[in-house]
Amino acid sequence: MTAEETRAYIKDQLHGMGMPIVEANGFLAIKRLKTHKAYIAAKKIGAYAPQPEQVDVTHIMPQEEREFYIPALDETLGIYRMAKMGDTFKRNTYGTVEPVDPEFAGADELDLILVPGIAFDDEGRRLGPEPDFYNDLLNYYNAVFIGLAVDAQRINDLPVPDDAPRMDFVVTESYCIESGK
Repeated sequence: MTAEETRAYIKDQLHGMGMPIVEANGFLAIKRLKTHKAYIAAKKIGAYAPQPEQVDVTHIMPQEEREFYIPALDETLGIYRMAKMGDTFKRNTYGTVEPVDPEFAGADELDLILVPGIAFDDEGRRLGPEPDFYNDLLNYYNAVFIGLAVDAQRINDLPVPDDAPRMDFVVTESYCIESGK
């Protein structure tokens, strides 16, 4: 399948399940994430403002012992980077929110980045939406990458470039794979 056919296939799978089931399975994926050694050890975590059909990470963000960051456009570099959560937000070109006055994390500052996607495979490869800014963002950071999804988003033979960033782990409601990247 092409990337566009794969996106359409996954979208049909998720719609066929129904959003309440997708959301419940996403909640179970978060429960599994909370027991993961990389998450437990992390103090500075890159996350995301979820879109529909993405695992909702917003309920784990308010934790005093951790700092959370979300993607924001770094106009100086012309790429998205992780910015510390703030008190005021604006909508970006992708329809999600980002801090109004971003305070960006350095390349080695984050312990972990939670990554959404359309689909993941057992090799840690990720297919994102089109357009997708995550490849540049992930190439910038030296952190553990955990892809978050539901089982229906796990697929073999993803049509992604060989040089695309890979996840260290992929976590769903039923499994946690280590990609061996």
